Amino acid sequence: MTAPDERRDRREPGGAPDGVFGTYAGFYDALYADKDYRAEAAFLAAVFAAHGVPAGGTVLDLGAGTGTHALELAGLGYRVTGVDRAPAMVEQARAKAAEAGATAVRFLEGDVRSVDLGVSVEAVVSMFAVVSYQLTDADLAAMFATARRHLRAGGVFVFDCWHGPAVLAQRPAVTSKEVALPDGGCIARVATPSLDEAAHTVTVAYDVCCTDASGTLVEHAEESHTVRYLFAEELERLLAAAGFELAAIGPVGDLSREPTENDWNVSVVARAV
Repeated sequence: MTAPDERRDRREPGGAPDGVFGTYAGFYDALYADKDYRAEAAFLAAVFAAHGVPAGGTVLDLGAGTGTHALELAGLGYRVTGVDRAPAMVEQARAKAAEAGATAVRFLEGDVRSVDLGVSVEAVVSMFAVVSYQLTDADLAAMFATARRHLRAGGVFVFDCWHGPAVLAQRPAVTSKEVALPDGGCIARVATPSLDEAAHTVTVAYDVCCTDASGTLVEHAEESHTVRYLFAEELERLLAAAGFELAAIGPVGDLSREPTENDWNVSVVARAV
C-alpha cells in the first residue's frame, strides 16, 4: 500500500464542476510543485504514438486546471486547447502560457459535459481524475459525448480516474501535507475524507492554511470535493454508449499490466469508433 500522502496526492484532480477549486485554486500549483507533469506528458505522447497521433497533432484537454499538462504537451510539439470551468484555473493557465511564450496552446472556460468548440482533434485527454468528478452516469455520459464529439474517427481518448477496487480495499484516510514557499512561508493542507459506498463516492473536506515567514496566518480556505470511484465494467459500458472502444486500462501511467487493489488511480485509453 502506498504511503497516505503519496496516495492522496496522486488522486487529486485537476479540474471540477462548480463549487470547488475556488480559493483553493490559488494554492494549487504550490501544492503540486512536486508532481512530475513532464513524465505524464511523455506517457501521453507514447500513447498517442501507439495510436497513430502525430507529434504535431491536435489535442483537447478537458479539465485542464492550471494548464501544466497542456503546456508540457505543447512543448512536445502538440497543438493543445485546454478547457476548464473554474475561471481562476483558466486565468492561471493563460498567465503561465503567456509567461512561457507558448503559442501552440490556448485555454478556454467551459463545462466538460457540454462544451462544443466546433473542431475535430486527434486526441482528447483528461488528467488528474477529472472524470471522477462526474458523479452520475448522466454526467459521465455527457463528458464522454464531449470527448467523442471532438474526436476524429480513430482518435484516442486518454484519462485517469479513481479505481473502485483499490478505494474499497484501502479505504480513504485523513492526510496532511505541508509545502515550503520561496518567501519562507508555508502552505499546510489537511484532507478529511468520507466514504459513501452506496453512491460510489468519497467526499473530501480540505482545510488549507497559508502562513508567512513569521508564521502568521495570511490566508485560509475550506472546500469540499466529492469524487466518484469507478470500475472497469462501468467504464467500458459508458464508453461504448458514447462511441468508444476501450483499448487499455492499467495503473496510472502504466499500461503494461492489469490494475489491482493496490492501484488507487488507473489510466484509461479509448478509441473513437
